[in-house]
Amino acid sequence: MGGLRLHALVSAGGDVGGDVGGDRVAPAMVLLPGLVTAGRSMLPLARAMIRRGWRTWALDPPGFGYSDKPPRALAMAEQADILAGWLRATELAPARLLGNSFGSQVAAAMAAAHPDAVRRLALLSPTIGPEVRRRLSWMRFLPAPAARRTRVIGRYRVRALDRMHDWLGDAPPLRVLNVAEYASASLPRAVGTVRCAVVEELEAVLPRVAAPMLVIRGDRDRLSSVDWAQHLVALLPDGRLARLPGLGHSAFYRSPEVVAEAAAPFLARE
Repeated sequence: MGGLRLHALVSAGGDVGGDVGGDRVAPAMVLLPGLVTAGRSMLPLARAMIRRGWRTWALDPPGFGYSDKPPRALAMAEQADILAGWLRATELAPARLLGNSFGSQVAAAMAAAHPDAVRRLALLSPTIGPEVRRRLSWMRFLPAPAARRTRVIGRYRVRALDRMHDWLGDAPPLRVLNVAEYASASLPRAVGTVRCAVVEELEAVLPRVAAPMLVIRGDRDRLSSVDWAQHLVALLPDGRLARLPGLGHSAFYRSPEVVAEAAAPFLARE
């Protein structure tokens, strides 16, 4: 998309009253990861959704994981355009999306700019909350991304990431996985992407999202308050809030069954 090759972990999933290839095909959903960690971090949640009869696509956003790496961090609007193009190219649009952490900002920006590409949307542990944004306000003064994206770089990093994943195995600790993904993405890209997340506030796009949306927040999430989560829901034309008792920002990795139980019934509705 946009001259960039995107990578996704795809599962056939389960069936819905019969074989997946039969008359009733299992519903499909797209999982958007948080900052830098890419699609591999969403595997526990993908497996939990598969056990509930879903087909899943865990996407590596442009610049992260095994997807192509443009020479700079991409603005939120650019990521949203690329995501919408990918959804259309894969014939997943209108899609059911679950965005985790930073992925929730990309998902919401895409739903606002490309309403035809999304059917339902779940924001898990959405970022960036006002308190964290104030602490990161200095990032607003960093240079904005340049106006063009052309040259693809860092394919040697993809090969190195593949070797690290082989070494880490199927279910590494999340912090260890984060280290490998950060090394692949590069610190400048991570910092540039965080800057975009700080500058392009989630609250600004939510009133323009027409698709039904569920905000999911762990009660121990230190990156956003329950008051802010309720405020996000209030901004939505069609929004609701699900709270996960005892869980924090890493609920998607540490308690995927709980997250799936909250998200699946909402996303399955027509």
